[in-house]
Amino acid sequence: MVSMEDVPAELRWKIAAESSNSLAMGYSLAFRQVLDDKVVNRIEESVWAEGGKQVKDIADALGLPAGSIQEVDETWGIIGGILIPGVEGEVVKSNDKRVVTQITSCPLFNSQKEIGLENGEGMCIACRAFNKNAVESLNPEYTQRFTRRMCMGDDHCESVVEEK
Repeated sequence: MVSMEDVPAELRWKIAAESSNSLAMGYSLAFRQVLDDKVVNRIEESVWAEGGKQVKDIADALGLPAGSIQEVDETWGIIGGILIPGVEGEVVKSNDKRVVTQITSCPLFNSQKEIGLENGEGMCIACRAFNKNAVESLNPEYTQRFTRRMCMGDDHCESVVEEK
C-alpha cells in the first residue's frame, strides 16, 4: 500500500502549488462566464488583498525579518516563492528607500494563458492587490507597485517596493 509519505515532499508541494494556482484560475474563468468583468475584478481584488494581508503571519511563523526595505523585499521573495513557486526574477536596483525587481516568469500568468483567460487586467488587479497588501502587512512603512506587467503585454514585470 502506498502512503502520502511515499511521495517526496518536494513533489507533494509542487502538486499542491500547481493545483492552487489552477483552482484560482478556474474560479476566475467560471465567474467571468456568469458575471460582468468589472464585478469579477472587484471580487478578485478583495479576495487577493485579504490573501496578501496573511503574509505577515507567515513571516512571523517562519521568523523572517521585515524591518528594513531589503528585509521586506527578501522576506516577501521567500514567502512568494513558497506560495507561488516558479516566479523568476532578480533585484535590479536596491537602496535604503527602494528595491526594484524584474520578474521574467510567473506561473499565474502562464496558467492564465493556458486556460484561455484573455482579460489580462483581471489578473493584474488581483496580483497588484496581493503584492501591495503583502508588503504593507510585512511593514506598514513600505508599499509595492508595478511599473511593468506581463499580463498587460510587457515582456517582464517590474516590482517596486518603496517607502510610503
